[in-house]
Amino acid sequence: HVCCGALHAHNGDLEGARHLARGTIAAFDAVRGPSGAPATVVVNSAGCSAQMKEYHKLLQDDPAWRERAAAFSARVRDFNEFLADEARPELEAALGEAQPAVRAPITFDDPCHLCHGQGVRQQPRTLLDALPLQRVEIEESESCCGSAGLYSTLRPDDAREILAPRLDALKRSGAKTLVTANPGCHLQWQSGVAARGWDVEVLHVAEGPDRSLR
Repeated sequence: HVCCGALHAHNGDLEGARHLARGTIAAFDAVRGPSGAPATVVVNSAGCSAQMKEYHKLLQDDPAWRERAAAFSARVRDFNEFLADEARPELEAALGEAQPAVRAPITFDDPCHLCHGQGVRQQPRTLLDALPLQRVEIEESESCCGSAGLYSTLRPDDAREILAPRLDALKRSGAKTLVTANPGCHLQWQSGVAARGWDVEVLHVAEGPDRSLR
């Protein structure tokens, strides 16, 4: 269990990020699938998966790690794209028996590191649409919620100001459950909903069949 270095990179500590990237690569190098090939690395934090897919750029000037970083980055899949693109039969079989205790309508907030950083947009919606629940879109779903790596910690007042119009959009959507795919966004939305006293639940897309999609 090692840190991928995403928050270090977000805050400009690139040397610290490189150190942690090397440790992450080393930790997963020996992990093999049933065929003996390097196993896919599935990541359920959009900020982390975006960072890990960029290791080949982060370490491109390190001759000892450049090729290892490129090979590792090619193995990384965000949870949403892996489940929607590569595990659809298993997903559909599991959801065929699911009785999700999630209040509808549900809506999905696109974490910036998922939609802008990785181009993953449709896959989380595919997962949610596999549930027998009404899904609605939230206005400007690809706009930042204010979490932004360490931004909500280092500049909380500014982060809350960024979140405010997103909360207004959530209210207009009528959603009773907001689903996201990044822990920073998850916490940011939870804090905003609690501050307004709303009866809206915030969930990660990976939370279970009695909640969402574990």
